[in-house]
Amino acid sequence: MDRDEAADALKLLRRVAAKARDDTAVQNWGLIWLFSGASNGAGFMGTHVFMSRGDLRPLRYVILWSVVFALNGLWIALFKKKASGAPSFLERQLWSLWNVLILAMAATALVNYVLGLSVMMFVPPVCCILAAMTFATMGSLMGRWWYALAALWGATAFVTAAMPRAQFALFAVLWALTQSGAGALLHRAKLASEREARAGG
Repeated sequence: MDRDEAADALKLLRRVAAKARDDTAVQNWGLIWLFSGASNGAGFMGTHVFMSRGDLRPLRYVILWSVVFALNGLWIALFKKKASGAPSFLERQLWSLWNVLILAMAATALVNYVLGLSVMMFVPPVCCILAAMTFATMGSLMGRWWYALAALWGATAFVTAAMPRAQFALFAVLWALTQSGAGALLHRAKLASEREARAGG
């Protein structure tokens, strides 16, 4: 093997190792997404209950979502495995995407409140579009089937706009299904990888 062949082989090994690390990093988020989907879905459903009763006092929503974020932090603390070395590129991108999505959704609600709108009529449709953009970006990183989720969220933006009385309930159900469903798929992939590793060992 000459120098060029050795260099090509080394590049290939590095790509394989990087992909394996990225796959492992993503799979480690399976249980976190599974449980976070449930807690986030409950938070949106609680928002729907408050809204349907005409309760627009900000403190209620602050308390509700403080509990949801505390639970999400608990899932991370319980299920996030520490990997050796720095986080992979894909893991950093996913962490950044989800944090930006959360901040963008919170900013959307705050802008709605500052505008003095009595009902959050445009929050769920706009947040659906934000979720669609996030899933589309994940599609470019993780595979084409994430684009299907992006399309689903894009379509849901129009559904929630047409059904204002049920928009937060619809958002809650779809959020729980998509995030928890994605988490279940990632966790299943992780278990399959572990079975293959035991069989190979």
